[in-house]
Amino acid sequence: MNSSFTTTQIIAKEGWKVCGIAFMLFLLAVWANFAAFFMFVVLLFLLFVYRNPERIAAEDDPLAILAPIDGKITAIESVEKDGGKFLYVRIRSLPFDVSMVRSIISANLINIKITHGLSLPPNKKEAQKLNEQLEMNCIFQNSQFSIRIIAGVLARKIYFAKSKGFLKSCERIAFVTDGIVELFLPFDSRIKLSMGDYVKGGESVIGYFAYKG
Repeated sequence: MNSSFTTTQIIAKEGWKVCGIAFMLFLLAVWANFAAFFMFVVLLFLLFVYRNPERIAAEDDPLAILAPIDGKITAIESVEKDGGKFLYVRIRSLPFDVSMVRSIISANLINIKITHGLSLPPNKKEAQKLNEQLEMNCIFQNSQFSIRIIAGVLARKIYFAKSKGFLKSCERIAFVTDGIVELFLPFDSRIKLSMGDYVKGGESVIGYFAYKG
């Protein structure tokens, strides 16, 4: 798990090193006239995996909950956590999805909890307890919520941009190339999507926090 000040370049900073190595190997393959096409395909694949597009929220609503990452919603249910009741949303992200994790709303990041672990397939029940994971605890309008990232088989590291402070809606906060992002939302939140829906991080609105005027 590495801290990284994520940038807005078209290729995520987390991938600069591996893409640079792939580019050098491609040039070497061209010079040696050996496996140049293969290395070119590898380079294109890595550039695709580490792409970092700009995103604009589908709705301009301060209570809108944005999807934290690209992927498919695989669970929506109520759960007990830390003595409270939360609305739980799980999103499965694959390597072909954009891997940037974004803030779901403008909120204060209180702290993060890092747990080192294994790299089991994230669809296994054991993975949610044994895999490498990062949990961010935040506050929005006096309501606490959490974002938990669980690394998958292909994600050797979870990169995160900051450990505390104010988060803007859609701000890039972490990066994981394969895994699950779980949301523990206030129980009075309203979800507008369903299981099986595909979402785009920082763009798709998955629901709304309750208005507390």
